[in-house]
Amino acid sequence: MPEDREDRLATEMKTFEELRPSLEQNHMGKFVVIRDGALVGVWDTLDAAAREAVIRFGRGPYLIRQVGAPPPVMPASVMFRELANV
Repeated sequence: MPEDREDRLATEMKTFEELRPSLEQNHMGKFVVIRDGALVGVWDTLDAAAREAVIRFGRGPYLIRQVGAPPPVMPASVMFRELANV
């Protein structure tokens, strides 16, 4: 039976915490995507990280965090979609 979303996101947050020292040393201020307990990649912007996550994994779940940013007060789930030229 597959894990539910909350369990999977808890796993992704645990992975981020385990990787935090190395990420802060090498990628401060960058955005990371974590899925299935593994670092998927590092991007310069939230937009770039979110675009790649959506392309590769659809609606998720996956974790996108900015390295070095304070932890969120409460985990959030967002849906990312590209907007037409506004």
